[in-house]
Amino acid sequence: MRWHISPSFLLTGILLFLNIQSLNADETSIHFSEQTEAAGIRFKHINGASEEKYLPETMGAGCLFFDYNNDGFLDIYLVNSGKSCENASQPRTQPDEMNVLYRNNGDGTFTDVSAKAGFQKNNGYGMGCLSADYDNDGDADLYLTNFGRNQLYRNNGNGTFTDVTSDAGVGDSHWSVSASFGDYNLDGYLDLYVVNYLDYQIETAHACLLEGVHIYCGPHEYPGASDTLYRNNGDGTFTDVTGRSGVRNAGKGLGVLFTDYNSDGYPDIFVANDAVQDFLYRNNGDGTFTDVAITAGIAYNSEGRSTASMGIANGDYDNDGLLDLFVTNFSLEVNSLFHNDGDGFYTMTTFETGLAEPSFSQLGFGTQFLDADNNGVLDLFVANGHVWDNVAHITPSLAYKQKCQLFENTGTGNFKEITKAAGMFFTRPVVARGTAIGDYDNDGDADILVSCCSESTVLLRNDSRVANNWLKVQLVGTKSNRDGIGAKVQVQAGEKTQVKEVTCGGSYASGNERTLLFGLGTHSKVQSIEVRWQGGHIQRLENISANQVTRIKENR
Repeated sequence: MRWHISPSFLLTGILLFLNIQSLNADETSIHFSEQTEAAGIRFKHINGASEEKYLPETMGAGCLFFDYNNDGFLDIYLVNSGKSCENASQPRTQPDEMNVLYRNNGDGTFTDVSAKAGFQKNNGYGMGCLSADYDNDGDADLYLTNFGRNQLYRNNGNGTFTDVTSDAGVGDSHWSVSASFGDYNLDGYLDLYVVNYLDYQIETAHACLLEGVHIYCGPHEYPGASDTLYRNNGDGTFTDVTGRSGVRNAGKGLGVLFTDYNSDGYPDIFVANDAVQDFLYRNNGDGTFTDVAITAGIAYNSEGRSTASMGIANGDYDNDGLLDLFVTNFSLEVNSLFHNDGDGFYTMTTFETGLAEPSFSQLGFGTQFLDADNNGVLDLFVANGHVWDNVAHITPSLAYKQKCQLFENTGTGNFKEITKAAGMFFTRPVVARGTAIGDYDNDGDADILVSCCSESTVLLRNDSRVANNWLKVQLVGTKSNRDGIGAKVQVQAGEKTQVKEVTCGGSYASGNERTLLFGLGTHSKVQSIEVRWQGGHIQRLENISANQVTRIKENR
């Protein structure tokens, strides 16, 4: 979140904004309908906005799709912040300040089961949420990031959760925003990377003015806080290995993702930092990491400048078999699409792919790749919303509430914006933050969950007017971690080959459905599914019928 913009960069952006024709919202078969009220989701985020404009007030919060009770339907977890970020370490017990767990009833509706599940209080001013089976017992556990102490909830397997933060040793007390689970040492247990933002204390916070207007301060006003890497000991506890692993940097982080960018079988770590260079920690395979972001071409944008990186999307947008990265940025910056060149390097392709101009006046947070019409190429969703509630007083062309955006992949390496034609929600400005993708109604297409700051959460059902086929792949690890996080799945249908990675994290302070969804177009069969598990073991299935969930258990 930065507002120091060089005159040359601003001029470049203005010229770009004025001289490049906006892509019109062409007719599209992709369509989403808002189902929030019909589904019984009645959650409104509270940020406790104050006259002091404490910075945490404008940053929350995240959302999550996960199946906590293993009934085959995606449930929803929503993070709240609170009526005040002062005394953030104090538990919050008021109903309107609580995080909420919604159980999927299997008929398109949800029931609030927070109290029944054991969530009687929030221990901090909430930021994000993440789910993974950290103890390999077959059910989805829950990790929460806070301004204040973080929390780990173990799933008891009977519809309830137990707070095991102290016993597990993962109660990071920094200002944590996002987190990611991944097995960096390939021992079969998921490790945890927690990305921390600023060394920010309410007691020493100061006011910030821009052109005489009192605004929420930017990240340049405070030092960064070091991230934390926890190694899973395999016995329900974790060890802080931040220093010995080589990832101790005060980077002002907002987004993070374990991903094997160089396909060597070891998960690397990408960290999106606000107003300083981003990190790409290459896994050395010996328990240590080396930051190679600068040499890989992903630390800065194509002009060599650091950006206000918020959210992360990970996917192979051009189907070349390599996973690319998309990063959302501040207004009057363009978002960053980094193409994975396959040789350890990335190239920023935002301008070439048509994503630059539409993002210039937006401030992006959560983001995800998704195949909205199941045609076999990845489209892109971006959640937008400014951080200054009074930004229009400074720059009249900008707005606090902004429209989320949807970009359709043309199949030729480019994107076209279809926001105006994608549904009524996309015409309504909001202050969007976290984003999660999952098929909550089990009809074979990707739905969208959007959390908003000081506003109601939005549930979007995919009602796209297409008859394309699909295939879901659900992995169960045995020697690998049970969730199969870190495995890569290759699906061939016709002459098109798609590659996806099972990940946990990304977006902004949010988490997606773990099962992988592949759009197959008109193909009714898949020639082959190839799973490359962590450690290099390859498993292959052939001649699989479309429109089903294929559950693959690791056979070693």
